[in-house]
Amino acid sequence: DMSRNEDAMLHLNWAKQAEKRGDFLAARMEHLKCVESWKQSGDITELEKATREYEDFVRRDPVFEKLLAILLPIIDSNPGILQSEIAKQAESVDWATLYDYNRPIAREDVYYALYFAEKFNRITRTKKGRSYELRIAI
Repeated sequence: DMSRNEDAMLHLNWAKQAEKRGDFLAARMEHLKCVESWKQSGDITELEKATREYEDFVRRDPVFEKLLAILLPIIDSNPGILQSEIAKQAESVDWATLYDYNRPIAREDVYYALYFAEKFNRITRTKKGRSYELRIAI
């Protein structure tokens, strides 16, 4: 589907522009939309490429590292803590320095960090009911 492909390319361009101006939250959202567009188009090759670009972005995203700097110690001191529980705890932390603009931490930020922390072998996530048990990867 041509319009989906155009959508995906547009989101990728917007992601790159957002990152250039230092808006990592917008860049993250655009990468996510790009991946989603390729998923819906059914083009596996482009989907894999977009997914790799998104992962490369995450590795550069200073917000990801800042999130992990707070989340990993919580997991380390509470092995097996549930993802739903850590999200609640994270919401009560003062994240004033996380973004250059005033935006409270969202559950999505926590899930973003934990998803990629697992992908990059920093933590393990084991399905437990409707949540995940979290542990520091060994």
